[in-house]
Amino acid sequence: MKDLIEQGMKFLLDGLDAVSILDEKGNYLYANAKWMEQLNMTLPNILNRKAWEIFPDTRAHEVIQTHEPIIAHPVTANGNKLFASYYPIMDNQKFCGVLVLTMITGMENAINFSRMVTSMQKELTSYKSRVDSLYNASYSINNIIGESAAIKQVREQIVAAARTKSTVLIEGETGTGKELVAHSIHALSPRNAARLVRINCSAIPEELMESELFGYEAGAFTGAKKTGKKGKFELADGGSIFFDEINQLPLTMQPKLLRVLQEREVERVGGSLPMPVDVRVISATNVPLERLVQERRLRQDLFYRLNIFKIKIPPLRERREDIPLLTKSLIFKLNYQLDMNISKIEDDALELFCRYDWPGNIRELQNVLECAMNNAVEDTLELRHFRAFTDLAASSGRHLEPAEMKAQRHSALQGLDEEKAKALIVRTLDKHGGNKRAAAQELQISRTILYKKLNRYQIV
Repeated sequence: MKDLIEQGMKFLLDGLDAVSILDEKGNYLYANAKWMEQLNMTLPNILNRKAWEIFPDTRAHEVIQTHEPIIAHPVTANGNKLFASYYPIMDNQKFCGVLVLTMITGMENAINFSRMVTSMQKELTSYKSRVDSLYNASYSINNIIGESAAIKQVREQIVAAARTKSTVLIEGETGTGKELVAHSIHALSPRNAARLVRINCSAIPEELMESELFGYEAGAFTGAKKTGKKGKFELADGGSIFFDEINQLPLTMQPKLLRVLQEREVERVGGSLPMPVDVRVISATNVPLERLVQERRLRQDLFYRLNIFKIKIPPLRERREDIPLLTKSLIFKLNYQLDMNISKIEDDALELFCRYDWPGNIRELQNVLECAMNNAVEDTLELRHFRAFTDLAASSGRHLEPAEMKAQRHSALQGLDEEKAKALIVRTLDKHGGNKRAAAQELQISRTILYKKLNRYQIV
């Protein structure tokens, strides 16, 4: 039976247009007959070779990093412009490789195929969103994009926090993704089948907050429902409750929240009997709570109850190396939201992004990208599409890091003398077959800086 299934799969793959399969590191494992015929290659010549060694403009490496599909990306092979679509291969949430489908039967077919797949993906995403909404966690740890040491530590802390029952405090500037971290903790925890109830402490009027949190009995006050109303803690029973902007919690509510944290029970407004609740509390703040304690705006005893497992999210300016990957992920997300098909962004724009301080963090980055995408006509975001952003960056020079400092901070050449730097550049160029873009990416410098070093070290 297994042989029959394998023969059937091979028959199916051979009947498609050009198909190839890569392992989790980007090495070729399989290519069908049409792929080899179109590219004039044989299977032994490509096995265990990385895709970007053969096709410098492949986007397989992005799928390996993000585990997200890329649809109908233009590539060039033997002088022909083709369309390649990349799909992550997952096995029980473990990334195993990439399936690459290349359209070779004409531009019109490729475009129609791309539209059809995009439509199907949107429909699948919609269905998945409806299922996920039943569990109230809109995001997971896979939505936290980045490979910097700082963001890897955040992911490790999320996994550790999910295993505990203690309260969690998430600290980070506005726009760093605090709610995303809260969702990820709930989604990974044993409570993920129950609700994650969200409360924005700055959005609820002080006079309504007690009834919102704890509910009320029938006739508790003028205008109350005859049947009474459950509060947020009752709704979250068995699950998690997320207090966003806990630093905005009024002083009058702080002792009441403290009592719930200590006694694990709530009492409705107008009620006389306490009700036990099993709720895991996650809170977020954009200012250090220690400062609020010093300013007497937060009770010290409440601070001790909230600050048990603390996760501090770094601002974007402290993990600039994640900006290219974040940018591509946001473009992918915005393509769905705006029904666009932007496939890439110019290196000059990315380099400017990496020098900017991003006081609004990821939220500001998404805003800048969305504005530019609405100005773009073709599939590439160019520096001219970011005119409003470049004007802002130029007028607020304090938010720009000099290019030389950025290059020194992240470059693989940092700390090397000229002889060792030259040798590393030569090895990297040889590794990528002379492809300067790929070499610059690996060395973590811009192509402009790479060309300067090639001239300086007289590397031909």
